[in-house]
Amino acid sequence: MRKILLVLSAFLLVVLIAAASLCYFLVYRPLPKTDGIIALTGLSAPVRIYRDRWGVPHLFAETEQDLFMAQGFVQAQDRMWQMEANRRLAAGRLSEILGKEAVEIDRFCRTVGFMRAAKAEWAETDARSRALMESYAAGVNAYLSVHRDNLPLEFRLLSVSPEPWQPTDSIAWGKFMAFMGSKNWQEEIVRAMLVHKFGPKKAADLLERIDPLRSGRSGVSLDLTAALPRHLFRWPAIAGGGSNNWVVAGNRSATGAPLLANDMHLPLGVPSIWYEMHLSGGDLDVIGLSMAGTPLIVAGHNRHLAWGITFAYIDNQDLYVERLHPTDGRRYLFRESWREPEVIEEPIRVKGEAEPVRHRVWKTVHGPLVNLTEKPVQGRGQALALKWTAQQPGAMIENIYRINRASSVEEFFAAAADWTEPAVNLVVADTAGNIGYILGARVPIRGGDSGVGPFAGWTGASEWKGILPAKEMPAAMNPPEGFWVTANDRITVPKFDRYLSADFAPGHRAERIRQVLSGNYAASVEGFRSLQGDLACIPARRFLDAVQLFKPRDPASRELMARLRQWDRRMAPDSVGAAVYAVLFYRLLENTFRDEMGDLTERFFGIGVVALQPLNRFSGHSRTILISLLEEPGSVWFDDTRTENRETLGPILEKSLAETADFLTRRLGPDMNRWTWGRLHQVNIPHPLGRVKPLDRIFNVGPFDGSGHFCTVAQSSVMPGMDFSLDGWAVSNRHIYDLSNWDKSIGNIVPGQSGMFGSRHYKDQVDLWRKVEPHPLYFSREKVKKNAAQVLELTPQ
Repeated sequence: MRKILLVLSAFLLVVLIAAASLCYFLVYRPLPKTDGIIALTGLSAPVRIYRDRWGVPHLFAETEQDLFMAQGFVQAQDRMWQMEANRRLAAGRLSEILGKEAVEIDRFCRTVGFMRAAKAEWAETDARSRALMESYAAGVNAYLSVHRDNLPLEFRLLSVSPEPWQPTDSIAWGKFMAFMGSKNWQEEIVRAMLVHKFGPKKAADLLERIDPLRSGRSGVSLDLTAALPRHLFRWPAIAGGGSNNWVVAGNRSATGAPLLANDMHLPLGVPSIWYEMHLSGGDLDVIGLSMAGTPLIVAGHNRHLAWGITFAYIDNQDLYVERLHPTDGRRYLFRESWREPEVIEEPIRVKGEAEPVRHRVWKTVHGPLVNLTEKPVQGRGQALALKWTAQQPGAMIENIYRINRASSVEEFFAAAADWTEPAVNLVVADTAGNIGYILGARVPIRGGDSGVGPFAGWTGASEWKGILPAKEMPAAMNPPEGFWVTANDRITVPKFDRYLSADFAPGHRAERIRQVLSGNYAASVEGFRSLQGDLACIPARRFLDAVQLFKPRDPASRELMARLRQWDRRMAPDSVGAAVYAVLFYRLLENTFRDEMGDLTERFFGIGVVALQPLNRFSGHSRTILISLLEEPGSVWFDDTRTENRETLGPILEKSLAETADFLTRRLGPDMNRWTWGRLHQVNIPHPLGRVKPLDRIFNVGPFDGSGHFCTVAQSSVMPGMDFSLDGWAVSNRHIYDLSNWDKSIGNIVPGQSGMFGSRHYKDQVDLWRKVEPHPLYFSREKVKKNAAQVLELTPQ
């Protein structure tokens, strides 16, 4: 027995040593070196990198060339797998590492043509931007050279060896992100389907509740169900949510200097889309948010000014219905002549397959046909072409570089007026005390008076005539209110009356922010922090006003109504009223619309056309429409067409309350006091490889109780259906910039700076995010050095 025990003990010891060794080799050995010295070929002088306790790197270089090389190196240290996955996604090359399941997503990305657009833009890039991007790429490749045999865990699991980084990889990723924030093509599809299903008059009854001026219109009325792109496998969504930013002048702040806040709402993922960093070298000294895989700072501050961004939701995409030749199905009609499409061969290599998948992209004068994968043959002789501003070369790197260096609001406006994509609202404040707003976008000038399509591609009547000149971009400086707010809501700038969009977000978040900032409010960093975490649900007032006098027959339903009447209208994690509101609202959506919408229901409720964009803007539109209809209890939309009776709001509400009580009992148990929103609204932050068990337990972060909803300043969304988990978008960062003292600025991303499993910065900002307690974002060299946790020096080889 003693020998057996000794053998077993020895065996277990060997297993433990082997497991520990494997863990070290796969997880801890690849972690970046953040202290000491690393020699790199290509640097002209040393670059000093100070990392704070949250892993935020502050880079100090003598020249901009060295600075951008160091930026590429440092981003790769923490995010190389993310950068590799992102560039493959944008280029349509995921199948090479994931196999057959990624073919459809590659088809879609090849069809839209992010890499083709990137190469076209690179060919027209100016010399300064070329040098900047080449330095950045050299830094990434220096990391790959140093770590070629010591790459992060994901590379080992998938047996991937990364190719050298190219400047076009950065541009393609920027184009992809721009597409994720420009979902107008999806709304055009939903509108056209509504008009086809219900006719112009009845569809307008719904659409005009979103935008009375524009939304009732639609171009071509067609059943586009068969023409939609195939639903792709679920890669964790990257972008396409919402955001908040606001700026307050010094005469309304506690310090006498302006304050600026920015929190962007995107699908949560591991790692964060954002990477906080400080770049100082040459004439550049700027700190804030960068995107892994791209140079410069996207939103932040320099010595002179601060700026923040939100998606603008303008209409910079159009769908054209192309009429195909009735016999050959290849040529398309344009202005009374049949034309040959441009055909682009895009072979897709697939892991485990000897031969590539043949993929052809067909392009008309309007753009690629997005509903076809091999040849343009549809039973109805129609195809959909996508026209989008980003298909044309832009100069985003030059624009962002100029913004990073701007020293006044006027200089910032001059740089932002040439912004291309994504379309964004930019708020800005400078140390001279000025504040302002400008739209950064390429705004199409159309032949018609709006861009609410799809349009008949064969007529030539709805072609773009050009792009709005930079000098005509909507902008405002030092508004009389003393503040400016954007939250993806309608853009209203004095003396600007051009069509921009019919698909702005509901104005609930902007209304709440303006409500707080108005009156005798004295802006402060602490007050801004509280507002960024605000959970007040503005539309709940109209909802409760419409239903609170209803007296249900069922006792459980009466108790639900009592809870709603007592509710403080905050989507707090411990709130029972918030859970009842969220579930009841969705049951009302279902019971009001599904009987008539049929197959269109999911699109109308907001399910995206493609999984890369899991929600379209009807996730908000359908809710706006229902709130409006609740004030018309006799509306025909409440009639259930599947019954002989003529229903009004009362029976639909009775049914929805009973379903809500039944659902919450089954999901959360019989004790109503435990029906809290946080238990229902669970947060799980996914990693791309966390789709596969047991890797989900390794890479994913969560679950934990969530808060907020579509309507709250601290926004978090849910997918249509009865799973109320946070599976759409949420607050991805919180930053507040204090122009009285840059060292008092604060920031936070989620889950952390590092994408390396095993790093202490993999998820160390999650608790900060949950508590709305950002970390200090020091800027002065004195503060940076004093609070450094690690110091790394990059020296010339």
